[in-house]
Amino acid sequence: MSSQSIGNNQDISAWVNDYTEVLLGFAMKRLSDIQVAEDLVQETFIAAHQSIHKFQQKSSPKTWLTSILKNKIMDHYRQVYRKNETFIEGSEAFNEDGSWRMEKLPSQWEEEILLDDPEFVSTFDDCLESLPEKWNISVRIKYLKEDHDLDSLGISKANYWKMSERARNQLRECLTINWFDRA
Repeated sequence: MSSQSIGNNQDISAWVNDYTEVLLGFAMKRLSDIQVAEDLVQETFIAAHQSIHKFQQKSSPKTWLTSILKNKIMDHYRQVYRKNETFIEGSEAFNEDGSWRMEKLPSQWEEEILLDDPEFVSTFDDCLESLPEKWNISVRIKYLKEDHDLDSLGISKANYWKMSERARNQLRECLTINWFDRA
């Protein structure tokens, strides 16, 4: 597109047609809630329309839209996190001091190529969704790493580390029960 054509409604409509599916897939990998993902993609196009004059064409429209969507996703997580300010204590796998209960130590897993197995991915998604909301968010943020630091989310490093650690351990426990030790 030429710089003269950027900014009209036709261009935004073309972008909606060209990039909705890609952006929705991107959002779903990070949110797991189709309704929220669809809303954030829609908000992305609205924000793009409102700030089209800032698009300098130094990147592709897809890259620019994805950047806007990343910010919308992080804003969503910030809002959810702040809504649930109470710190969530550990699962039954931990003592009061945060250490593992000996009977709950995770078993060793055999190495496999798990992410290529749709059944494993489904089990993993179920385990991730069973985490307390703040733990789920901490795991997702850890793997998003999209130019946002913990300060921008209002999470102390100690609190984030503890939530992330417990979330990973609870994920491991869930996967051990529902995948590795299944009969």
